[in-house]
Amino acid sequence: MKYTFFLTVVVVALLCLWFTGCKTMSLPTGKGYTDLCQTYVGSNSARLTDSWGPPGRIFNAPKGEKVFVYVETKDEYTLNPLAHSALIEYPPNIDGRKSAPGEVTQGVVGQSVSAMDYCITYFEVDKKDKVKKAYWKGNCRSLEKTEAK
Repeated sequence: MKYTFFLTVVVVALLCLWFTGCKTMSLPTGKGYTDLCQTYVGSNSARLTDSWGPPGRIFNAPKGEKVFVYVETKDEYTLNPLAHSALIEYPPNIDGRKSAPGEVTQGVVGQSVSAMDYCITYFEVDKKDKVKKAYWKGNCRSLEKTEAK
């Protein structure tokens, strides 16, 4: 009796999974991080700072533009590059040819470097306060967008 009840529950559970479809588990990727940064390109910089907070550093770029720099470290024991200005460079040394598929778009250039234990992101902001381009390098990950079916 107990065996039949258990078997019925298992069969019903499997049928529910079969008919509803299983979502595959996704892990954060560099492409997902590029997608995230791309959502801010073309937006007002206030939208960026509302979401990400104030930048860790701001560079003055040519033509009156600004560059917002954000750094995320893996844990509290990791050296924060903002503490050492020699590690932050502008323009950033990012080679799109070394990027993984999906890490470079029209508005974002990213380069995964798994050996780095931090992620550094640069947002170029024009005189009209619009984000015009983003660059990132390091161990930067975010969930990829899924298309609605």
